[in-house]
Amino acid sequence: MAAHSADGYDVFLSHRSPDKPIVERLAEKLVEEAQLSPFLDRWHLIPGEPWQESLEQALNRSRCVAVFVGPSGVNSWENEEMRAALSKRVQENRNSFRVIPVLLPGADQEAKDKLPAFLLRFTWVDFSAGIDDPVAFSRLVAGIRGQAPGRTGVSKLSAASPYLRKSVRQIMADVLRRDGIELAAVPLGAGATIRTLISRCQLQYPDLAADEVARKLMAARAIAYEEKYAQRSPQEDERYRAADEWEAELNTLLRHVGMRDPARCRTINVGIGNGLENPFFYKDFKQLVGVDLAAGALAKAAQAIPRLDPRCSEAENLHGVSSHAFDLYLSLRTYQSSFFDVGESLFQACRVLAGGGRAVISIPYVYVDQGRLLNGLLRPGGHDLDPDLPYEIADTVRRGLQTLGFEQIGLHTGLFEIYVHGTKTS
Repeated sequence: MAAHSADGYDVFLSHRSPDKPIVERLAEKLVEEAQLSPFLDRWHLIPGEPWQESLEQALNRSRCVAVFVGPSGVNSWENEEMRAALSKRVQENRNSFRVIPVLLPGADQEAKDKLPAFLLRFTWVDFSAGIDDPVAFSRLVAGIRGQAPGRTGVSKLSAASPYLRKSVRQIMADVLRRDGIELAAVPLGAGATIRTLISRCQLQYPDLAADEVARKLMAARAIAYEEKYAQRSPQEDERYRAADEWEAELNTLLRHVGMRDPARCRTINVGIGNGLENPFFYKDFKQLVGVDLAAGALAKAAQAIPRLDPRCSEAENLHGVSSHAFDLYLSLRTYQSSFFDVGESLFQACRVLAGGGRAVISIPYVYVDQGRLLNGLLRPGGHDLDPDLPYEIADTVRRGLQTLGFEQIGLHTGLFEIYVHGTKTS
């Protein structure tokens, strides 16, 4: 870990105790990715020495201070640090000492409103989209260095990214070509569902039996999902960069929506893949049915997760799954998949949930690419990441739950994914 420079620290990190894990992760990024020297109490306070005086000295030796505002605002001592920083800014040259307000994930307008009006005048750095938001991080680094952040370009995946080796559509095209169906000849817009694809192919190839076209397309999609996701490893999953925090985040969310006792919870996980999330929380559920379209991936999940009841089926169908049978419908990182029908899948979620059951669905918004964390989802046919697309899909899910009569619908932006949750009415 980099030590502070001889003439002081680049930035003093002022935070509330419950926010410490998030702030420490940001401090590590400042050291490792920006080569800056932050002061963090946990790193620099010497046990046995008076900490109040040490904090005051560190603040005086820092070029700026970042005030982190989390869900619970600021506590009394952090408030003193913040006011001391504001006073220091007034007393010194205004350009030589900066106070940077930083909004952490989960902080709301009420937390901001409780801050001194003077602090609210400064330009915020907003991490509400997640702690690994590269745009917010670049703005924080620019603020610490006293630079304008400039224009943020569109993130692009490198050619070596596993997401670009072969797309679902390319794999399906290769499979269907052997069956006399040229997928490239079928006009499709962005966001086309499997139902749309089947209908277009039936129109394009009227000499083929409609049922046979549908069967071949569904089989080709299953093969594509299998090829892309059955071998997925922790190294390809950004959640493993902070596995403990991610697990705690999801468990906290489940408690928030009312799933406080997993031992009494009948759960269905749709799009479980190869069980990559194991051994996190799956072991605690009373019942766990795992559904996936890729049979090979599902077999790996069954080996990895004790007591898993595997069902090979489409999310849009859930063939063989009983109605009104579950307390929790869980689907992590599936609803953004290629040719996925959000509306049909949400209808199935409503069907299999008992009255009062909860749906929790996540949409990823972070990619890992050669050690970089990039925000957005991949646009079809290119390397560009669309930073708005994850939120558009999440909003589609939210509106779909609303249409189906779900209540207590909410969105939560986590470390790596956006969660949409709701309660089925009785």
